[in-house]
Amino acid sequence: TALSISSTNGVRCGRSTLSQRSQVFRGLVGDFKELPGRILSVSCEHNKSPLRLSSYVGSLLCASRDDSEESVLMDFTRLSDQDYQAFVAAQERCFYTQLPVYGDVREAEGFTVERVGLVHNGDVRGVATIVYQPWKKLFRRAVVPYGPVIDWNDRDLVRSFFEHLISWVERDRKVLTLRVNPLLKRREYRDISPIKTNENAGFFETVMEDLGAERVTKEFYESSDIQVRFAYVKDLASMDYDAAVASCHQTVRTAFRKAGANGVTVKFLGPEDFHILENVMTHTAERTAMERVAPAMMSYYRDLMARMGPEGVLLPAAILSCPDALGQIAEERELVTAEIATLEALERAAHEQDRHLGKKQRNRLKELRSRVEVLDRRANETEAIRSEYGDDVVLSASLFVHSPHELVYLISGSYAQFQSYSGIYLIHRAMIEWALERDVRWYNMFGITGDFTSDASDAGVLPFKRQFNGDVEEY
Repeated sequence: TALSISSTNGVRCGRSTLSQRSQVFRGLVGDFKELPGRILSVSCEHNKSPLRLSSYVGSLLCASRDDSEESVLMDFTRLSDQDYQAFVAAQERCFYTQLPVYGDVREAEGFTVERVGLVHNGDVRGVATIVYQPWKKLFRRAVVPYGPVIDWNDRDLVRSFFEHLISWVERDRKVLTLRVNPLLKRREYRDISPIKTNENAGFFETVMEDLGAERVTKEFYESSDIQVRFAYVKDLASMDYDAAVASCHQTVRTAFRKAGANGVTVKFLGPEDFHILENVMTHTAERTAMERVAPAMMSYYRDLMARMGPEGVLLPAAILSCPDALGQIAEERELVTAEIATLEALERAAHEQDRHLGKKQRNRLKELRSRVEVLDRRANETEAIRSEYGDDVVLSASLFVHSPHELVYLISGSYAQFQSYSGIYLIHRAMIEWALERDVRWYNMFGITGDFTSDASDAGVLPFKRQFNGDVEEY
């Protein structure tokens, strides 16, 4: 059976939204489902959104049914916090901006937020957090940041979800635009080299074109309202700590070995210490080409940290304890000088017997004397730091967000005068350990420009991230 519906013959829709028109057609389902045989195709003639109407009515009438011919319907609706949370918690990957707590933070900031989902016979099949941003006082923009959360392999589901999402947003005449940027890889990369396109991303773009959407070509560094489209991500699947470290560049491995040996420890700070991160970020912006993080964004990060708690947002800081460092230096110096004394005694005994100390022992003695010079220099530097900054000195600080199976490295900074202590590397050491203890697969070092040349604005950032041996993700 083929069913043809014309809005000018029998169904009067007038100047209605897609949602309103869909409700009219949905009301006809009770009549049409009694037609003999199975409806195989649906066409809707209408001067607005014919494709979406055809697909929508098709989803009501042409869905596959079992032998009992029970109709299969999909409902797009607001979800309870419990249903939404249960769905995202069960997903393999979900960016934190699609978690319920993100919506809570945005609502507290004054934005309107909706948590919606496509429900198939009572089962949630996909969800989205929609944030409505004020625009030109009278209007609003709808944004789905790094969403929706759906099975991108199910193409019927993908098309249906976006048809319903557009219909949902269209209900409000004050909403001028809908912007989505799903966490869907456009291409696969090996390190920074693209190796193949993602067929699911290609299908998604086709659906968007069919629905009248346009691809945004700007990048986040060109406009503050654009989401990051390129990230650098390390896949920790099937790795333990030793394997994760072994897979990194030698620079990372060397820095990681400094843990506990130079008076530096990584401490996890709470929201009450958020000002420490703010101070570090201000200093970093002043000494580099990096733009300063806007106060409103820092306030948002602080609120997110307070709401998500210590397992949701983490603020690790590398802190130098000058007393501990001096103690470690003195302890090592005592051991070194004791060994030097032993070798010097052997050297004197050898001279008394008109012979030389063995080559291996001479080299060792030279090495130990050089080590004493290094330790003395470090002790003097540490005393100077202690005199100027006090006993405990912040070297670096970062902010991470934890979502299902993913840890996102949002922002980070360090004090230039303390970089020799490798504070930022020790933070990553602590966070990789933390991630592996909690079944985190994706260690997401997040934003890069996508320009992999030496002329890129982030030319100093990407080489640092590449030391961890991950892959680019292009969304």
